[in-house]
Amino acid sequence: MTFSNLLILAAVLGGAAYPQSAPGLLERIGVPDKALTPRNPTLTGTWMLELRRPGQTLVTAGLVTYFAEGTCIGPTADGNTSPSQGVWVRITDGKFLQTMYVFTYDANRALTTISKVRVNVQLSDDGLTAKGTTEAVVLDKDGKEMATIPGGSYRAVRLTAEKPADFEAFVLSTN
Repeated sequence: MTFSNLLILAAVLGGAAYPQSAPGLLERIGVPDKALTPRNPTLTGTWMLELRRPGQTLVTAGLVTYFAEGTCIGPTADGNTSPSQGVWVRITDGKFLQTMYVFTYDANRALTTISKVRVNVQLSDDGLTAKGTTEAVVLDKDGKEMATIPGGSYRAVRLTAEKPADFEAFVLSTN
């Protein structure tokens, strides 16, 4: 497996359990008293993620945007990879299945591998957070399976619009 593939897997995969610790990025990113929070029983919207590889303490942050028609797009792991793109479907109340694809290129921009990441997503009751597990399948450029890496996990928070300090004046203004 190439170094570039390892970078992709580090960015896409999550780890086992999350130890209890001080608030991190996901707990601090939103400002609850400024948030205008929609109640949304789907994944539609933009989410900030913390991804963990199996057995690793490395946490990778990223964004993913879910569109209503069942597609999604996420970040690029490094300059040698495509953005992650994929599809999602609702399985039952609060549970979703997602599959993401990332293409890796060599220095000459020739395709070397394709990573297919399968994701189970559990939405919280209020629709503001999610957690899940991942399984990555690394394929060569011809689509032959090279490796399957289960056991990743992640957690996510739905991003919301936040009111600036002059919001009330803005709403009341006539111009």
